[in-house]
Amino acid sequence: MRIVTAGSLVVALTACASNLSPLQERAWDAFQDCKPKAPSAVLNQIYEDGRLSYSAREGDVGIMQRCLEEKFGYRFH
Repeated sequence: MRIVTAGSLVVALTACASNLSPLQERAWDAFQDCKPKAPSAVLNQIYEDGRLSYSAREGDVGIMQRCLEEKFGYRFH
C-alpha cells in the first residue's frame, strides 16, 4: 500500500461533513468522484486548505492521482 499526499493543518476525517470548510468539501467531493475509478483508495486526511491524503494499492494510486489532476486540478509532489 502506498500513501499519497496532495498539496498543512490536519483535519480528522471523523468530523461531520457539515463541519468541513468549502475547500475541504471540494476535496471530499473530488475524492468521492474519482473513487469508482480507484476502488482500493481510502481517504486518510483532508487538510484545511483543501489538500488531501489517501492510500491505495499501487495500481489505483496512479489512477486516483490522474483523476484528481485532470478533473480537479490537483498537483502532486
